[in-house]
Amino acid sequence: MKIGFILECSPKGPDADIYPYLAGKFCDKLTIAKPETLVNKKNVMNEGPLVAKTLLDSGCDYVFIIWDRLPKWGGTGNCDDHTAEIHKGLSIQGVDIGRVFCCCIKDMLESWMIGDGAVITRYFQSFTNHKQDSFPDYKSAAEQAKPEEKLSRYNNRYNKFTDNFAIVKTITDFKKLAQRNESFKHFKESVEAICHL
Repeated sequence: MKIGFILECSPKGPDADIYPYLAGKFCDKLTIAKPETLVNKKNVMNEGPLVAKTLLDSGCDYVFIIWDRLPKWGGTGNCDDHTAEIHKGLSIQGVDIGRVFCCCIKDMLESWMIGDGAVITRYFQSFTNHKQDSFPDYKSAAEQAKPEEKLSRYNNRYNKFTDNFAIVKTITDFKKLAQRNESFKHFKESVEAICHL
């Protein structure tokens, strides 16, 4: 089975590595097309449906459209509004909505990453011999707000372009993160749902 990704990030953004990697972890039977990176939320909303149609027409069985709820960048910042806009575009394109998974990440990629503080602590501890304070577990949506600030304050060396994918590759227990972040759970379960079709 082949899947495609439409992402909000730039071609070199961490999402372009992370979500295909995770899909492969959650289902090792998948063939994954090169991600389509549309740079910003406006492009995802406006161009995503046509890109999804193109991916499906070119051999993908399913397509995942993934974007961060925040920052708003002029929109409502509401996942339901975003999803409705994309579904409208998919209908205009004549796309079977059942073959497209819309994954609005609340609030952003880093929000689910900080759900397990031990992962963050272990990763940054690997760069020093000095004992570091433990990074907290941020278990709820409210606690997971402004995750980049929390990561930056932790040790003043965090860089999402160099650290995010490296952090994700150290994670062994994705179930815990899914329990603590609904949008990550939706992504994980969507991949698993198609895995054995």
